[in-house]
Amino acid sequence: MKLTVPTLTLITCLALTFSAQAENISLNLYAYGIKAGTISVNGAENATAYSVKGLLSPSVILKTFKDVGYKGSASGKVNKGRFYTRQYDGHARTGSRNSIVKMHWENNRPVVDRYSPERAKRDYDISPSRQVGTKDLLTAAYLTFKTVVAKDLCNITHDLFDGRRRSQINLAKPKLSGKIAVCAGSYKRIAGFSAHQMTKGVNFPFTMYYEQQDDGTYRFKEFTSAATFGKIKAVRK
Repeated sequence: MKLTVPTLTLITCLALTFSAQAENISLNLYAYGIKAGTISVNGAENATAYSVKGLLSPSVILKTFKDVGYKGSASGKVNKGRFYTRQYDGHARTGSRNSIVKMHWENNRPVVDRYSPERAKRDYDISPSRQVGTKDLLTAAYLTFKTVVAKDLCNITHDLFDGRRRSQINLAKPKLSGKIAVCAGSYKRIAGFSAHQMTKGVNFPFTMYYEQQDDGTYRFKEFTSAATFGKIKAVRK
């Protein structure tokens, strides 16, 4: 029997009704010391499946200058602790345009069902079918923010595909100081970006802070970026 995307989504939702572990992650976002908005990443998972929803809402001040925002959802399977995207749906506002992306993965390969607005093909475009082993950015965000045991903290690489561009998130081994763990990270543009975008930057460093809980797990606390990102900080509520 061939499983369609809606069928896979239904199976994922049903699987998550049994022994699901959920976490709601809410952050305040700051740019240059001014509150720019809020971020929420809410996920549920068990040993075989996961689902996650994400939302970025701009503050009144930011919306006055530029109406940016994001709303998305992703779901997939979990196998031996590894997460594999099955379906992704995202709507982003950049201030200059709105984009809607719908994708699903077959045999660990992304298939773009919709990317709106459409445009003519460009010489730097990449083929979705060749982006084997990638996941969506929302799933990667959930894996980065969620509470984990010490052995699963950072020290990982996520290969990402957003429907047109391939990128990568790297998190180094954590450095411990008392109950605080610090992980150096970077976001790297790989392919599908214009020459102009690549000249503006390829590697964007950031730092993640986690705090050890009474049960020994590590809970995300704060994110800070280097100046190349525009001095952005996100603090957990």
